[in-house]
Amino acid sequence: MLVKWFERNGYMATLCSGMTTARETLSKSEYELILSDLRLPDGDGIMLLSWLKEKGTDIPVIIMTGYGDVQTAVSAIKLGAFDYLEKPINPSLLNQKIKDVFETARTDKSSKTRKTNSQIPPDSSRSIVFGRSPLSVQMYAHINLVAPTQMAVMVIGESGTGKESVARMIHERSNRASGPFIAVDCGSLSLELAPSELFGHKKGSFTSAIENKTGFFAEACGGTLFLDEVGNLPYGVQMQMLRSLQEKKIRPVGTSSDIDVDVRIITATNEDLEKAIAEGRFREDLYHRLNEFIIQVPPLRACVSDVQRYANHFREEANKELDRHVVSISAEACMKLENYSWPGNLRELRNVIRRSVLFSVGDTITGESLPVLTEKKTGNGIKGDISLLREPDQEKEKIIEALERVKGNKTKAAMLLQIDRKTLYNKIHLYGIGL
Repeated sequence: MLVKWFERNGYMATLCSGMTTARETLSKSEYELILSDLRLPDGDGIMLLSWLKEKGTDIPVIIMTGYGDVQTAVSAIKLGAFDYLEKPINPSLLNQKIKDVFETARTDKSSKTRKTNSQIPPDSSRSIVFGRSPLSVQMYAHINLVAPTQMAVMVIGESGTGKESVARMIHERSNRASGPFIAVDCGSLSLELAPSELFGHKKGSFTSAIENKTGFFAEACGGTLFLDEVGNLPYGVQMQMLRSLQEKKIRPVGTSSDIDVDVRIITATNEDLEKAIAEGRFREDLYHRLNEFIIQVPPLRACVSDVQRYANHFREEANKELDRHVVSISAEACMKLENYSWPGNLRELRNVIRRSVLFSVGDTITGESLPVLTEKKTGNGIKGDISLLREPDQEKEKIIEALERVKGNKTKAAMLLQIDRKTLYNKIHLYGIGL
């Protein structure tokens, strides 16, 4: 079935019935991509990856796996697999992952060319780099799972982790990708202006309304409306927001009739909204309407293996922006980057790399090029040393320890344990852990 799909989409594909046949085929011919089942008649995808590693072959591998084997697929990522796909295979998702493989190969080839020629070819396209740490892989799996649906998604993460990039990724992988993506900073909306900014207004409806205004909801019709830092949304506007989401209608300020809107909502916050609800600052009914699906964006300190990958991406960006020709980062500098806590996450890393590219004397970022970075800290008591993904034993004790570290904050505890919050709730109930 997959071979026929490949042929219909313009790819030449070879089918192998098992690992032995695959080894023989790979030894005779060159391929640009390997799509392998995790379970094979004469072995498994992990064994195939190990064999490729021994041979020094760098062909990208996508592992296909059943839902129950996702953790094994994560192990495959650690061994060098490019990505994994859950079965049954979604053709559109498969096509996207293939494009990601070829885009990464193109970027890597371009990077090697720059290192050889010390030149940077003009490229105005916006590139994306994907992390490969277990937490990053889990996040991308959740993005791919929810993107094709119409569910409202809440993106949770610390400041600077790239929550808007996650929202854009969901939009671009949805059936609304051809529609608009409208991003709104809720922190900039005052109680007086928020209804007008969100729902629009009629000319003359208030003193400064000198002309009709469309509003963010109408602008996002047919696409996605991203509400950043939704916890800052004025309380007086939250009821209007809830009505608009439930009825899929808006009423511009100064009008008496409703307008139909077709909008998918993605929100983001670095605030504990459960605490905001308890303090009366956020409506509980709106919260439940917005978090039909939660995606946690891990802090950079929990994805140490991705630091060098992100740093090189930001180095290439800085080269283009600053017209520099820095082609690498020294081992000493990489060690310093990986031993820092990154309280500002990806935003801070990008700023550090840009500054380092600017101050580098030669073509390499050295330890001296970097600003002063202190040794790695745990930052608010959050660190990944009790992850249930890496250490599944003694689950109850680890969950209790995580909850104690973050003073009962279940969102932070789930991030610390490297599981989603729903799983944490289930385990708390399973073990009868008192809160």
